[in-house]
Amino acid sequence: MKRTLVTSFLFLISLLNLFAQETAKTKSFTIEKGISLTLDEKSDAWSPRLLNHQLPKPDQGADEKYAKHIQDSLTQRFRRNNLPELSYRTSSVDTPFLLRNFTGNLYSNSVPNDNDLAVSNNGVVASVTNVTIWSKNLATNQIHGSYNLHTLTNSLGLQQEEFDPKIIYDPVANRFITIMLNGFTDSTSNVLVGFSQTDSTYGAWNFYALPGNPLNDTSWTDFPMAAVTNQELFITVNLLYNDSTWQAGFKQTVVWQIKKSEGYDGTPLNPLLHYGHNYGGRPVRNFCPVKGGSQPYGPDMYFISDRNFAAANDTFFIAHITDTIGAPGLNDTVDAFVANRSYHMPVNALQPFTDSLQINDARVMGAFIENNQIQFVLNCLDTASGNDCAYHGIATPASPGWNITGNLVVQPPIDLTYPNISYAGNNSSDNRAIIGLLTSSSTLYPGTGALIFDGINQYSSVATVKAGQSYINLLAGTERWGDYTGSQRKYNEQGVVWVSGGYGFTTLSNHYNRTWIGELSVDANVSVNDISASSDKMELFPNPASDRISVAFTNPQNQFLSFDIYDASGKLVKHLYRGSLVKGDNEFTFSTSALTTGLYALKITAGNNFLLTKKFIRN
Repeated sequence: MKRTLVTSFLFLISLLNLFAQETAKTKSFTIEKGISLTLDEKSDAWSPRLLNHQLPKPDQGADEKYAKHIQDSLTQRFRRNNLPELSYRTSSVDTPFLLRNFTGNLYSNSVPNDNDLAVSNNGVVASVTNVTIWSKNLATNQIHGSYNLHTLTNSLGLQQEEFDPKIIYDPVANRFITIMLNGFTDSTSNVLVGFSQTDSTYGAWNFYALPGNPLNDTSWTDFPMAAVTNQELFITVNLLYNDSTWQAGFKQTVVWQIKKSEGYDGTPLNPLLHYGHNYGGRPVRNFCPVKGGSQPYGPDMYFISDRNFAAANDTFFIAHITDTIGAPGLNDTVDAFVANRSYHMPVNALQPFTDSLQINDARVMGAFIENNQIQFVLNCLDTASGNDCAYHGIATPASPGWNITGNLVVQPPIDLTYPNISYAGNNSSDNRAIIGLLTSSSTLYPGTGALIFDGINQYSSVATVKAGQSYINLLAGTERWGDYTGSQRKYNEQGVVWVSGGYGFTTLSNHYNRTWIGELSVDANVSVNDISASSDKMELFPNPASDRISVAFTNPQNQFLSFDIYDASGKLVKHLYRGSLVKGDNEFTFSTSALTTGLYALKITAGNNFLLTKKFIRN
């Protein structure tokens, strides 16, 4: 009897330890710079590309068959192909205001698109897809690209296919960072990391190749996610078994921690690899780095994950790296927390065509931290309507750990998928966010949409960023239409978020998925009354104007200003400029050549506060 009690006690202790906070391991590397390269159209005149719709895969493994079984079961149970038309969610929250928007990367014979985006404070918008990098200077309206990523990998002496590109703008250094993968086996796999030498994407870059088999355990690297703090870059990737797929071959998720300054300077990188992230004896999968909301923070970095292949679950995992490389207090821990609302594995989305659209799983797709809370989003199934939806979670500090609440963002009969999120608030009490996502239904062509979270508990309806023009038909069977979407706050413009997604379009008899880029704001249109009163505190000349007009005014303090043109009815005509202006006398000029003859008003605002307005005539 005594031995049995002791054995039971030891078993209980081991069980308690199994679900306690777990600490990861680390490994140091030194990575020499691979090459310095200028990314421009001239160096990529041939733009080579092998048509490879998706990674060839062997027979399904047990995990992959299990995942498919879950999705098929959920589809049969909840998917309602004859779902009646339901009313959109009604809310007092305005939908996002769509500003500039345009076509991004051209289709390049690759599936899925894998859209990501970054935008600099000086107005360079950069977009990456499989397998090009494309950018546009908003000030000059000049397009730079597309630069084929295979040209880059060839320059590094790598002969494998590149995939899963990501791009980040770092407002602290005013530079860009790009990440992409290369190779599908342990002997060919690499993580390519590029640091721009200037504030532009179409200039010189420093490129490095991190090993895709960093633990020398015959694994290769898949699905990167990345974010920056004020000093470092963090990249999370999944390590997979050779000759396997991302569903069935998972080993573990690892984190690369890199000093940004080394990459910008072109000196050798000395990264730290964090591995062995387990909880309850099981590896935690798909860490999503939590980016800073209004700016990069640090030195801490958080990561959030879930049970992405579970039919239903309510557990989220938060990992925490506490300091910079070399700091004596550096620690890496993983904790689990139960949310108030469960999430479900999504099912394939519908489109007006026989082939459905693949929704991979319920992994966390995007996250930010601001005002002492983490907001995050993931694919999910709404079991009430049978539609795919966005699960929006909020994690707030508790004692101990974190308290997590979740809401389902649903708009039947539309499937809302591949969400991403960025902070859109303006101060410490403003937790608004913009969620961008892909949209589709049995009667709606695949497109891109976005909505606003009011920072408390309400959501707007989904606004159309880009309506689809066609169904997608590139593969035999289920279509791959995008493993992720891009989202970034414009750091020097309050309330503005840029998103990148896709939309179905057709050319000749082909039905593709193409990239669309949109600028969104939480600010609504002004009314006629807002522009009815003129101010004598500024001079506007010449007035009337036929070609160009200038505005001289005194700025009372260093502040962020917006310059907008409205017509006589109060409708916004053009967002001209947003940026930080210094205190004192200033002069702003713009061309009126795009305006038709009539009466207009130029409005200057500071954040959400009206500053000055002046009427003028275009003759």
